[in-house]
Amino acid sequence: MRALPLVFILFIGCEKKADKPRAVETPKPTKITHFYGNAVSIARGETVTLCYGTDNAATVSITPSIEQDLKPSLNRCISDTPAKDTTYTLKAGGPGGDVTATFQVKIGAPPKPLITSFVIQGTTERPPGTTVQFCYVVDRTATVSLSPRIEQPLKPGTQCFNAVVDKTTTYILTATAPDGTVDRVQNTVTVP
Repeated sequence: MRALPLVFILFIGCEKKADKPRAVETPKPTKITHFYGNAVSIARGETVTLCYGTDNAATVSITPSIEQDLKPSLNRCISDTPAKDTTYTLKAGGPGGDVTATFQVKIGAPPKPLITSFVIQGTTERPPGTTVQFCYVVDRTATVSLSPRIEQPLKPGTQCFNAVVDKTTTYILTATAPDGTVDRVQNTVTVP
């Protein structure tokens, strides 16, 4: 009878303990924190600056492809000169999945110049104390200024004005549109 309790103890001591379930770590989601450009519309031949930020990303790509080394970053800006209206797609990938964001830029015609003409009547080389006549054509919606200043008021449209030249002087005509666009043209009168 003594052998029976001993056998019972052996079975209790050999009992296998169940494994505890392990927690499965879920990767943090991949995020695009921002994706924007410095302009939604640019003139043909101009450059757009695209800025992006990512979180928990291992890879970053932009389509259409941009000839720059892209990498995950909290804040990074790159440049491109699109030839036509373009929708850029930023893709960030990582253990938490892939995400995308888009930014569109439209291409417009180059801005029309505000100053169509700014000329010196006659030669650009004059003796000291000579009166020189300048003429210009400026968009009628612009305001006009000249450096160095003259006493005669300047108006948009077509106008001529006179200035007495004592030394070599560069005259800079500035036209400013109502939207703040600025156009400048210069002419130099040389006094030997």
